[in-house]
Amino acid sequence: MKIYLVKRSYFTFRAQPSYALDLLGTDCLARMCAVLGTEAIDGAPPAGEKLVLYPAYPFLTEEELSRFLRMQKGSVRFRGGYLDRGGAFAEGGDPSDGMFTLADYALMRARAARENAALFAARGAMVEEGAQVDCTVRLSVGAIVRRSAVVKGQSIVGEDAEIAGGSVVEDSTIGAGTRIEHSILKDARVGKRCVVGPFARLRPASVVGDDCRIGDFVELKNARVGDGCKIAHLAYVGDADLAARVNVGCGVVFVNYDGKRKSRTRVGAGAFIGSNCNLIAPVCVGDGCYLAAGTTLTRDLSGGDFCIGRSRETVKRDGAQKYLK
Repeated sequence: MKIYLVKRSYFTFRAQPSYALDLLGTDCLARMCAVLGTEAIDGAPPAGEKLVLYPAYPFLTEEELSRFLRMQKGSVRFRGGYLDRGGAFAEGGDPSDGMFTLADYALMRARAARENAALFAARGAMVEEGAQVDCTVRLSVGAIVRRSAVVKGQSIVGEDAEIAGGSVVEDSTIGAGTRIEHSILKDARVGKRCVVGPFARLRPASVVGDDCRIGDFVELKNARVGDGCKIAHLAYVGDADLAARVNVGCGVVFVNYDGKRKSRTRVGAGAFIGSNCNLIAPVCVGDGCYLAAGTTLTRDLSGGDFCIGRSRETVKRDGAQKYLK
């Protein structure tokens, strides 16, 4: 029996045809082509005895299809295609659960999530119920993806790593033993034994070394963070290169944009960047430098330099009442 898979959309969602909607790393058309060993065609299939299917059965198996064909004695039409054996067509049922409405799509996504979770469990990784992991993702032995987390695309999660609930990891690499807490990573790479988050954001081209702490409300963009660095909270590190063991305090901003162009900042090994510092790129900070809290840095520092850039306070005794009346 010749099988033809003919492109047809039963509904659209966000301008996408039903057969092209994402089913956690694949779509209905691709799944059916792979399982049935056939290619999709545009237009009418050739004459003769044939089975014509529309891409509406993402979980149709060869066994289900064989059983369906054995049960049909003549030509039959159903919602997702038709079987042509010559002669008049009768009305029949579907060979499998189909995706004909948006509600069906939601059910198929949930089914894909369960199927992918079972596949990863067989390989030694755990995906909790309520998590969504694409079939294209690689989870290593001992990896855990917690409820409500999403791991997408070509992401790789190392051994014993954990993606905690609320996290979204897309096309990123997570090292062994690392924990991602309620954070967003896209096109990023994180080393081994790191902690990221909660509420951190790693934007494209961000690379984090081993044994690092990227804390809450920290944003990295096109940044390279060396081994053992600590960026504990409330910092923006954009277009920067940090060597090993750099400490970045709360409220630090790597000022990478002057309104016309982006520039990079380089920080040497073991440097200490105090809270509320601004590093105006392009600037270089040498190994072992110390920037005191509240400093705005506009010049290069040599290794071991201490820099403080605060203005002195002006205190007017009993002057507050002027402003508080």
